[in-house]
Amino acid sequence: MQGQGPQLPGADAGRQAGQAVAPPVADAAPPPASPAAPPPASPAASPPASPAAPPPASPAVPPPAMTAKPQGEVKVFRLPGALVAWWAWLIFAVACLADVAITGRNHTAAEIAATLVLVTGVLYACALRPRVIADSFGITVMNPLRDHRIPWGSVAAVDLKESLRVHCVKEPGDKRGKVVHSWALYAQRRSKLRNELLGQSDRRRLPRSPFEGNDSSSEAQKISRQPAAEIMALQLNDLVNEARNRDAAAGPRVVTWAWQPAAAMLLPAILLILVITVFH
Repeated sequence: MQGQGPQLPGADAGRQAGQAVAPPVADAAPPPASPAAPPPASPAASPPASPAAPPPASPAVPPPAMTAKPQGEVKVFRLPGALVAWWAWLIFAVACLADVAITGRNHTAAEIAATLVLVTGVLYACALRPRVIADSFGITVMNPLRDHRIPWGSVAAVDLKESLRVHCVKEPGDKRGKVVHSWALYAQRRSKLRNELLGQSDRRRLPRSPFEGNDSSSEAQKISRQPAAEIMALQLNDLVNEARNRDAAAGPRVVTWAWQPAAAMLLPAILLILVITVFH
């Protein structure tokens, strides 16, 4: 070009070297900007956190109730013949009273009705009510007019003679222990003599074989020949021994009067006397 002077070779080399050392800034691509992290939210600006839901409440279990100590098994001892006699008489008495109420219209019918009621009261007191009750506390002997309550620790033994006998431990001031007789359990004299004779014959009889003396069937037969009252007396005596082994508590013997059977006999007797002597 015109107007320009000759260029020196060193200038071109310096220009090239400058370009290599410092490239133009405008042509360099800027580095990619990293995404700006959002500023931390201030505690005032953030919504209040909802309280955690409480766990479902389990149903309240009531405390165990204070219950009394379970009582032992209650056993009642009585002869079945007395119950049979009571129910047989009751059916007969009801039938007779119904017949008297329908057909009887005179003084004799009133006497018959009063007599039936009196006999019913006597059988209730002497046949239905008597029994022997054994529970965890002791023995209760229920007789026609009185009840005897004896703790296990105060019972010495139970046996059977003509009737069941409960031997009590001697109390302070007594020469010997009290003996309570029961109306509920008794042994007939004839059956008692028969059992004694059978026992003597068993002792005299020699075993026919070496194995006969150890046979369990002979023991079962011997028990089956015993009257029901004697078996019950043995059971009661076993209960007494068990109570003695566990050191059962002793206590005084309690005697109470039974007014219901007394009224069941006294009131019909008064009615019969009035019918015979007054309403004639």
